[in-house]
Amino acid sequence: MTNFAVEVENVTKFYPTGFLYLRRKCVLKDVTLKIPQGTIFGVLGPNGAGKTTLLSLIAGLISPDGGTLSVFGKNVAHNADFVRKQINLCSGNPNFVWCMTVAESLSFYAMLYGMLGKKKRERVEEVISVMELKVHRNTRFDELSTGIKQRLALAKALLSEPRILFLDEPTLGLDPHMAIKAREAIRSIHATKGITIVLTSHYMKEVEEVCERVAFLREGCLVAEGTPDELMKKVEFKVAKPTMEDVFLELVQ
Repeated sequence: MTNFAVEVENVTKFYPTGFLYLRRKCVLKDVTLKIPQGTIFGVLGPNGAGKTTLLSLIAGLISPDGGTLSVFGKNVAHNADFVRKQINLCSGNPNFVWCMTVAESLSFYAMLYGMLGKKKRERVEEVISVMELKVHRNTRFDELSTGIKQRLALAKALLSEPRILFLDEPTLGLDPHMAIKAREAIRSIHATKGITIVLTSHYMKEVEEVCERVAFLREGCLVAEGTPDELMKKVEFKVAKPTMEDVFLELVQ
């Protein structure tokens, strides 16, 4: 039994580019990374660093051109159905059918995840309770505030009871108060469910507060990995009291 939720070994990925797509651009270069089970793990880097490609590879949505990926010890390439059942995603730009209520939206997605009857009803009620959406259960999506839409997206991602939850810019566009609420929800989900959370974010304060370990990508290469404290110690020679923003600026140069 492996202690890692995700193992990435020497992974390389190319995308076709240029006229008639005759050239290839390397977006990930020999990346090796291990994500321990039950951690909140940040994958950071500037735009174009390869973050989304890495998550897509772990989820089995695309295939690597070199190297291997494993989820809970099973090779992603050979166990696609198993991997899909372990993972769900919450994006920072949630989008649901505009005229469906919170309860209707969750019921619809529960059905897509294969739940019916009593199990579906119980699961919908559970995530509504966990994400504190009871007062909004009969409100249409187009009438929800941005913060409540984000909580609905988190609730939807939890329906399938994933063992790994991908959070792609989970507080994007939220005001400071709602961003704090979203981070509290993330910590609460992690504490109560014990699931592995893989988070991408451009808000370094958020990373510092939430993530237990962090990996930095730059131009497709893994340039640093460790706890926030470990990474901040690496820039103490330049900054007296470093923050994750200082680490980010140092590593992306």
